[in-house]
Amino acid sequence: MRYFIFYISLFVIALTLCKCQPILKAPVAAIMSVTLPTPEIDTITNKHSFPIADFNLQVKDLKGKIINMSDYRGKVIFLNFWATWCMPCVAELPSINKMFLELKEENIAFLLISNETIETVKAYHTKKEYQVPFHIIDDEGNIPNIYFSPSIPTTFIINKDGKIIRKSFGAENWDDTAFIYQLRKLL
Repeated sequence: MRYFIFYISLFVIALTLCKCQPILKAPVAAIMSVTLPTPEIDTITNKHSFPIADFNLQVKDLKGKIINMSDYRGKVIFLNFWATWCMPCVAELPSINKMFLELKEENIAFLLISNETIETVKAYHTKKEYQVPFHIIDDEGNIPNIYFSPSIPTTFIINKDGKIIRKSFGAENWDDTAFIYQLRKLL
């Protein structure tokens, strides 16, 4: 199995270097999605050591309406930075959508944020028939420094007290039963 993954990785790298990424994005993302790690929420760390979230984040929904993160104070927030061209992002989106469908009636806000155009993200959202809401960075592109990451996908889990209790770099399997159980314990 290790050799299979190694050879697939080499193949993908070679095709990416040959500018064949658009052709491969969907199949590679599908292969990646079955090997994603399961996220965990650290319940051992001292609650006082978690950084405070910055609620000065403004985004637009796919209709162009301004959404203020501050409107979600007191809720658990799933904050994810992603892009349609990012294979790991595309690989984790089905699990995020499944998690959203299971938790959408609960006190959890989902902010999936891209820096692409509304048209690009809306077309992707419609094509994939996702129900989880997608958002776009506001016109100024202002993202508080605490959410800066040199890579995507990057995900933050913010508890009801406004503390960042998980920061995740890379794709993960968000609809895992054990993780959803941990997330529900935050409610």
